[in-house]
Amino acid sequence: MYQLHNVIFILFSVIMFISCHGQKNTPKLSGPYLGQKPPGMTPELFAPGILSTEANEFNATFTLSGDAVYFTGRGKDGQDIMVIEYKEGIWQDRKLASFSSPFRDVDPFITPDGKKLFFSSNRPIEGEEEVEDCDFWYVVKLPSGKWSEAKHLDNPSTKGKHDFYYVSTKDGDVYFSIFNDDGTGDLYYILSTSKDQASIKFNYPINTKYNEHDPFVSPDGSYLIFSSNRPDGYGSNDLYISFRNKEGTWNAPVNMGEDINSEDYDYCPILSPDGKYLFFSSSRSGNGDIYWVDAKILDEFKLSLE
Repeated sequence: MYQLHNVIFILFSVIMFISCHGQKNTPKLSGPYLGQKPPGMTPELFAPGILSTEANEFNATFTLSGDAVYFTGRGKDGQDIMVIEYKEGIWQDRKLASFSSPFRDVDPFITPDGKKLFFSSNRPIEGEEEVEDCDFWYVVKLPSGKWSEAKHLDNPSTKGKHDFYYVSTKDGDVYFSIFNDDGTGDLYYILSTSKDQASIKFNYPINTKYNEHDPFVSPDGSYLIFSSNRPDGYGSNDLYISFRNKEGTWNAPVNMGEDINSEDYDYCPILSPDGKYLFFSSSRSGNGDIYWVDAKILDEFKLSLE
């Protein structure tokens, strides 16, 4: 009887330990932007331990209503698009987006009207052989509030090359990057007014012989932010900004400075739907994380260049 009592006590202790320590200690967060305190004019890590973790995350895009954030994260099959949703006043645990796949899915972007979400993927196109390069895909917001099945975007997707970071303005102008055979990227755009919807490659000084990629254009098309490893930077890749002038052309891009950039890889700029915050990704902490800063910093850049 004494031995049986000891066995029962040990089993009870093990069960209690598992119950107390084996479950997730995810904090219950409420309020806008995962309940995080808004940043000032100095970039801060966004939602540390919740969205920005040791698992390598980048490129966060929020829905117009602010009730969900989509981002690239590490899933069981590699790079996947994840989502954290706001339900019943609480931010839920991250999960795979409904349209994510066993293939490489990255760079989600929700259009300014909230009706479509574009992303990059190397999933096979129906009726064609499996491909290794990434093309653009998209999902459509259904009346139910859910996303449709993913569809391949024929234009501007290019076969044999990696197409990344599709973004658009309110008027429907599209900006994106294509990686060349030598591994360097270039920025392209398609004007909504173009009859043939042809892809146009940016000239110098937007594109250079160096690596330019991850373009973000403001919803009104007034400024462009992108990542580049051109030699006047602070490290691996920096963020640069260019403003559209009165003539409708782009001014020479300027480095966004040491307050934004680091000695490491800085990339994936994107503005929050309400225009209050600039989000971007950086490897300054040793792996990919998402940072945010007050978008008023963009006004300071514009004033300093006038």
